[in-house]
Amino acid sequence: MKRHIILYGLFLFTVLGRTQEKPNVLLIMVDDMNDWVGAFGGNPQAQTPNIDALAQKSTIFDKAYCSAPLCNPSRTSMLTGYNPSTTGVYGNNEKFRDINGFEHILTLPQYFEKNGYTTIAAGKIFHNARGGGKEPKEGSDPGSFQTERIGGAGTKYPEKEDRYLHNLNLKKRGIKGSFTRSFDWFGTATKDQDNNDWKSAEYIGEFINKKHNKPFFAACGIFRPHLPWYAPKAYFDLYDLKEIQIPETLKNDLKDVGKMGNNMSKTTVHKAIIEENKWKEAVRAYLANLSFADACIGHLLEKLNNSPYANNTIIVLMGDHGWHLGEKEHWGKNVLWERSAKTPLLIYNPKDTKGKVSSKVVSLLDVYPTLVELSGLPKNKANEGKSLVPILKNKASKWNDLALTSKSKGTHSLRNKTYRYTVYEDGFEELYNHGKDPNEWENIANDPSSKEVLIMFRKKLNTILN
Repeated sequence: MKRHIILYGLFLFTVLGRTQEKPNVLLIMVDDMNDWVGAFGGNPQAQTPNIDALAQKSTIFDKAYCSAPLCNPSRTSMLTGYNPSTTGVYGNNEKFRDINGFEHILTLPQYFEKNGYTTIAAGKIFHNARGGGKEPKEGSDPGSFQTERIGGAGTKYPEKEDRYLHNLNLKKRGIKGSFTRSFDWFGTATKDQDNNDWKSAEYIGEFINKKHNKPFFAACGIFRPHLPWYAPKAYFDLYDLKEIQIPETLKNDLKDVGKMGNNMSKTTVHKAIIEENKWKEAVRAYLANLSFADACIGHLLEKLNNSPYANNTIIVLMGDHGWHLGEKEHWGKNVLWERSAKTPLLIYNPKDTKGKVSSKVVSLLDVYPTLVELSGLPKNKANEGKSLVPILKNKASKWNDLALTSKSKGTHSLRNKTYRYTVYEDGFEELYNHGKDPNEWENIANDPSSKEVLIMFRKKLNTILN
């Protein structure tokens, strides 16, 4: 009798995963991940087998762009469904709940909760993963998730004597702020399971394997490869320093980007990297941390695949923005060039497991309405993005290829299939023809032949912003 009860319980548990009316959602957000992922082709040396395996049965969007090239505004935009130009959130210090008119908006997880879902998060989903307000238990955006693992981001620094001494002397070179401490890398002696990202993956994986009577919306934030680049030494050992390839660059690349573009680029850091011969080491450190992030993702996906919900769970994997590793003499994000604005995005729909690549220009702003439609929920008319479902069904479907990335109220960039157009607060413009110049080495805004293209982009930007 006991054996029959156990078998019946397992049967019910399995059936729940198969017959649940609405699909579950697993959202995986990776911090500072550019397209140096095997499946996205940004760096052929990258070792990301778990993301690559997921990509083989997903739709890859190889021209996906963030709404803002910085953590808080990018995540705020994706999770609220509004452009930074609408909310006014352009930096890491603003909180959208404090802005008049946005106090009670329904974030992506809240919208799913409203429509009958159980919601849970671990790691960095909203910008403040350690909790908002005076009480950390409130969560990253109090009320957005029913359950949240607090403290899933952040870094435990090794003892000073164990940290890598890169001898860049950033403070002496005039670099200020937290960057002087965080721009560091080291292969730690920790085991995978002792790191926060692994713990976040484990937490969400254990949740998925519980019995669920309602569909779930689960979000897992992976902090790596965000600075500092500390990861278990085994991931550094994946890469032979002698074989590391540095990005292709152009000497004096910033001569045609104007005053504000020059000020945004961390040229002093770039100069230090070159003078101290640390470029290969820094690239290896980023790749090592990306590989560790991939391992954490693999651990979570294994948990999902071993659950009864594997065949009824939509997966979205994305970065929040890109990252420069010397391109345009810059190290970091928060600029409007391609390397910073572009980030991986893939969507796995269990009803369509034929892997494909879409080169349509899309925005992370489109994730909210896409998940709503894929899950069969009522459309949220407040969303400013567009559902990607037509592309998921047919990658040749008609699409208005245009993505807006904003840094501040007067500094914006538009990307279409062929061009990137950028205008700064001081009125300076950049225009790059990606068909001929994928590295954005030649600003053709002053070329007379670009006149009509510039007029077109100016009009489109004015329409979007107004």
